[in-house]
Amino acid sequence: MDLKQAMTIAPAEPTTPGPNAAFAVELALEHVCARYSDRLTVLINDPQRFTDSRTVLKEIFARGRFSDIRVLVAAGTHRFDGHARFAFESEVLAGLTTLGLQWHNCDTPNLRDIGGWRGHPWLTDDAGWGGKLLAVGSVEPHYFAGFTGAHKTCTIGLASRQDVQANHANAMDPRSRPGRLDGNPIFDGIAEMYSHLVARRPVGGVNLVQIGSRIVGAFGGDALQTVRQAAQLAGDCFMRRLDKKLDALVLEVAGPLACSFYQAEKGIKNSEWAVRDGGCIVLVADCPQGIGQDHFIELLRQSRTHKQAAELVISRGYRLGDHKAVKLRYLMDPRCRGVKVLIVSPGIDHAQAGRLGIAKADSVELALAAGGVNPAKDRVAIVKDAANVCVSAE
Repeated sequence: MDLKQAMTIAPAEPTTPGPNAAFAVELALEHVCARYSDRLTVLINDPQRFTDSRTVLKEIFARGRFSDIRVLVAAGTHRFDGHARFAFESEVLAGLTTLGLQWHNCDTPNLRDIGGWRGHPWLTDDAGWGGKLLAVGSVEPHYFAGFTGAHKTCTIGLASRQDVQANHANAMDPRSRPGRLDGNPIFDGIAEMYSHLVARRPVGGVNLVQIGSRIVGAFGGDALQTVRQAAQLAGDCFMRRLDKKLDALVLEVAGPLACSFYQAEKGIKNSEWAVRDGGCIVLVADCPQGIGQDHFIELLRQSRTHKQAAELVISRGYRLGDHKAVKLRYLMDPRCRGVKVLIVSPGIDHAQAGRLGIAKADSVELALAAGGVNPAKDRVAIVKDAANVCVSAE
C-alpha cells in the first residue's frame, strides 16, 4: 500500500519566533520579586512532558540572585520509580546545586489547604522557609484543558488526587476541548485554584513553547496571564484546520507521552473530530509500559458501547481517566461515530488490544487495509507529534 499520496501534518515553525528563555526568566523574576528575597522554590513538570526545565533553571542560577534554590517536581497523580526519578534529576539538575528537591505525592496526608483545595506544603510555606515561587511550564494544546502551561504546574501538578479528579471530571463537558480557554470548565477550575494560591503568595511563571525539545518562544510574568500570550504562538505551531473531514488519520506519538496507550491516546483525542464518522484512526506509539491505568482498562472491558460506559460512570461516580474511556467508546460505537481504531505498537500485543476493543496491526499499511482504507483514493493524513498537534475540520 502506497502512502505517498497521504498528506503529512506536522508542527509548523512560527513565522515570528517568540521571546527567548533568558528574557522570559528575567520578566518572571521581576514579577515575583518585587521585594527582594534570597530564596526561591522552582516548580517544574515531571518527565511525562517535554518541558525544558533545565534551560530555565540554568538561567536562574546564572543570575546569582538567590542564595538558596529548591526544586519541586509537579507530578500530579503520576508515579515514577527510583530509576526514572534518578535519570530525570540527573538530566535536569546536572551541575546545579539546590538546597533540596521533592517529588509531589498527591496521596500524602500532609497536604495543605489552599482556599478550598489541598496542595503540596511548599506552596503554603507552613514551615516558614520563606522565599518566592516560580512555576515552569510548556504550552501546547491539550485535548480537554485547552492549553497546558505553568498555571497547571502550580495547581493540578501539585494538588491532591481528589482535587485533580474533581477538576478532570469536567473533561466530560463538550466545552472542554483543545485550544479553548474561555468558557472551558477545566481551565476555569484551574484558574480558580490559582487565584487562591496567589492570594497567599505571588507566583511567577515561565511558559515555554517548544517543538519537540527545541524552544521557539518563552514568556515570563504571572503564571496564568502568560499562558494566553504563549497560547497564541502554540496555536500557530500546533493547531491545523482542514476544509474537509478525512477518511483516515495516522497519528504518530513519540517521546514521554508514548509510554503507554493511556497516555498516547491523547493523540486520538486531539484530532478525532477531523476524521469522518465511519472512518479510520491508526495510532502509532511504542507504549513500552503497555496499556496504562488499571481502572481505565476495566471500564473499557466492561463497556463495549458508549451507553454502557456512560451509565457505569454515572452509577459509580467519576474516576480519573473515565473521560478517556467514555469518549473512546463514543468514537468507536457504531451507534455514535463508528470510527475504526487500530494500533501499531511493539508494546501492545493482540490480547491487550482486544481488551481495549481495538485491533493491533504490524504496520500502518496493514492497519489501513484492515480499516478498509485505500490511500490511493481515500483522504488520508499522517500527523507527526500527534500528542501535541491538533487537527480539526469543517
